[in-house]
Order: sequence, then C-alpha cells, then structure tokens
Amino acid sequence: MVKLSDEELVDRFRSGDEDSFRILVERHSPRVFNIIYRTIKDRSLAEDLSQEVFLRMYRFLDGFKKKCRFSTWLYRLTINVCFDAQRKKKEESKVVSLSHQVANGGSNPGTRELEDESFSPQKILEKEELARKINSAIDSLPEVLKMTFILREFEDLSYKELVKILRCSEGTVKSRLCRARETLRQKLEVYLRKDR
Repeated sequence: MVKLSDEELVDRFRSGDEDSFRILVERHSPRVFNIIYRTIKDRSLAEDLSQEVFLRMYRFLDGFKKKCRFSTWLYRLTINVCFDAQRKKKEESKVVSLSHQVANGGSNPGTRELEDESFSPQKILEKEELARKINSAIDSLPEVLKMTFILREFEDLSYKELVKILRCSEGTVKSRLCRARETLRQKLEVYLRKDR
C-alpha cells in the first residue's frame, strides 16, 4: 500500500474521510507529545495538551492553506498551545503565590524537606543532579529561546523548518539559538567544570 503524504491525507479528510484524520494523529502524536513534554515537564499535562493540539487541528484544518508543509503548520499549532499553557500557568501561579502568602501571614512559605536519597551511589546522584541543573537552566530561558532551543536540539528540526514554524528569519533563529546556548553555558559552566 502506498503511504500517503500528510497533505494528501488532509485533502482526503476535507472530502469526508475521517480515517485520514486518525492517520495524521497517529503519525504526529509522538513528536507533538515530545515537544510539549520537553517544554512543560509534566507528563499528565503534556498528554492533555497533546489532545488540545489535535482538537485544534481538527477544528482549524480547513485553514491549512498548503503554503508550508503540514508538519510545519502542526508544530506551529503545538507551540501556540504550549505558549497558551505557560501563560495560564504563570497567571495561576501569581494567584496561588499571593493566596499562599496571605494564608501563612507573610511572604515566607517555609521550607519543605526533600526525601533522603543517600542510598543511591554517588555517581548516579551527581549525574541526576547535573540533569536537573540542565533541565532547570533550559526551563529558565525566555519562552521564545527555550522553544527555539528545544525544537533545534531535541527535535532536530532544520533552520528552514524553524523559520517557517517560528515565523522569523534564519538570522533570528540563529541569533536565538546562539543566545540560548550562551545563556546555558554561563549557567552550567560551574557544574560542567566539576564533571571534567
């Protein structure tokens, strides 16, 4: 059986073939989930947001004009869902933070003890700690730098694809990547020096 392109599946779906939509979802689900999960760092929320992406895809598929590849259009939709979720999360955290301060009669929320992980071998702990520091450093990047970095370094998208997805010039993409890498290098330099 000949494998249909995304664009051919979109045409079939528009002609009433619901099965074509299912194929598109199956084809792109892993990558959509990965992009969201690397951005949000919450598996359950990433699953919910992946469903949101495909609901939007279903709703807006008639708006796909074929000026770019279908995957480019879909990943742009995915990024928009991520940005919406992050904005909502920031707004909610401001409200939660304020109500927490009021409930505790001040701005000091107290300390929370972490579980003792001393049973783990030292090297594993060090690697886990470095991974946490790297993830934390990536999370601390401004949203647009973080998304550009994730799409390039983790999803291995080309500069050409990034230009279309992020709707900016190749120079801007390269500049964002350069700023993201330099920021990460500065934040992680002390940890990476220890590892040598």
